[in-house]
Amino acid sequence: MSNLARFFSIAFLLAAAGLQSGCSTSASGFHREDMFSQAGVTEPKYDNEAIKAAFAKKANLPKRFKLAVYFKDQRPYRFGSNVWRWTEEDKKQLNELADELKKEGLISEIIPIISSVVVEQDLKSLRLAAANHHADALLIVGGAGEIEHYYNNYGYTYAALLPMLFVKGSEVDTLFVTNASLWDVRNEFLYLTAEAEATKHKTYIAFFADTDKELYNEAKTESLKNLKTELKRVIRGGRMQKTAGNEAN
Repeated sequence: MSNLARFFSIAFLLAAAGLQSGCSTSASGFHREDMFSQAGVTEPKYDNEAIKAAFAKKANLPKRFKLAVYFKDQRPYRFGSNVWRWTEEDKKQLNELADELKKEGLISEIIPIISSVVVEQDLKSLRLAAANHHADALLIVGGAGEIEHYYNNYGYTYAALLPMLFVKGSEVDTLFVTNASLWDVRNEFLYLTAEAEATKHKTYIAFFADTDKELYNEAKTESLKNLKTELKRVIRGGRMQKTAGNEAN
């Protein structure tokens, strides 16, 4: 939304709602559970046979395995959620972690999977795409964001319109969540999962607000940094070193 459009929309809302109903003086809270669900891979469905099958799966990675990395495209969530996208800088952060694992001898090759070779974003389709690249393991990265705009006590001065040009009566909270899961391409063994989030708060002059795209990008970058740290912690915890090492069938 442009600054001029934001100016007129705020002016209209204040005039129509009379401030009392048109201005919120606090954030209503984010929907974290919904967001992590949106960022995930599949909706879990449980039955006895599925649980039995999950226990039957075994780690199947060679000592140095080929890792495919896929960044999930965002799914429709709430109004405005389609203004963010994964950038090359985003992907670079996870690739840096993969490079570190490569230097440590855990990974032999890093294979990015692009959206054009993926039919659907469910786990089965993504595993097939990874198999077509002859990858042993698949790292799926997902994300979701939410923004809340509201007015503080100075926002009441916006009724005069002119203060919208110099009074910091507007506030915004941005939340971005990311998660990652590492799967065996051959048998769907789940090696690890990790999730992280980042929140950003800003107080601003209504007319000079950042765009939603800028707000999302700032929170997304920090969330990915946190996810990278969490992935390092989980991997350094030893599970990958213990499970990787069997020769693939």
